[in-house]
Amino acid sequence: MNKNTVKKLFGLLLTSLIVFAAQAFAGGTAAYASDVVNKRSISVSGTYTVKVAPDIAYIDIAVRTFNVDAIKAQDDNKNKMNRVMDQLKKLGIQEKDIRTVDYRIQPRYEWKNIEIKNNQGTIESKREQILVGYEVINNIKVTVNDLQKIGTILDLTVKEGINEANNITFDLSEATKTAKYLEALKGAVKNGEEKAKAIAGLYGISLSVPSVINESGAYFPSPIRYTGLEKASGGGIAYNEGSSTPISGGEMEIRANVSIIYEY
Repeated sequence: MNKNTVKKLFGLLLTSLIVFAAQAFAGGTAAYASDVVNKRSISVSGTYTVKVAPDIAYIDIAVRTFNVDAIKAQDDNKNKMNRVMDQLKKLGIQEKDIRTVDYRIQPRYEWKNIEIKNNQGTIESKREQILVGYEVINNIKVTVNDLQKIGTILDLTVKEGINEANNITFDLSEATKTAKYLEALKGAVKNGEEKAKAIAGLYGISLSVPSVINESGAYFPSPIRYTGLEKASGGGIAYNEGSSTPISGGEMEIRANVSIIYEY
């Protein structure tokens, strides 16, 4: 057998192997595609909402003092804020839950009419900004874990020197968010299961364990913020020994969504 004959036989053998492999691959692909097409499924979505009352609040309050002398304005502010801090601690607020968010000493100017004698000897009147004194603002944020104390905190701190209540924010603690979301997630799965069973029941289909369950989105509420509270000095908040100022945080919602696939 010469070299040319060997080369021809080798070429034919190689060609046959390539054709065989291609047919086998094509056959396998066709079988896999057929399996996918023949699989039947029911796809549903499930959702569930849990309502929960806020369990944490943040109170933004401040002491604002004024004096023609900056040092006296500062001392007055310090004394009032010290009394406020003592009152907060007596109410069970821990030091770590009291945070200074703003402290400023700023001049206060007022427009006044000033009479001056001009070069001609006549009196002229003009308006000028005149420094009348200094304001000191000490703004603190108080974290409150017992919402029943909010009204009392506002009342008693006003009595000790707080004269601005900027806002109150209600929120959920991380522990509550986690626990309530898991509750909502279970409810969403149950909701999806009920939908799938209702669909399957129309056709006499028996369902088993889902083949796929996916979280498809969650909703956590934004903190509820009440702003624009009136300044205590203007009568918006006042100390009342008989009862505390009523404050309510309402309700918040946590929602879970899932997608579920049942194969049959």
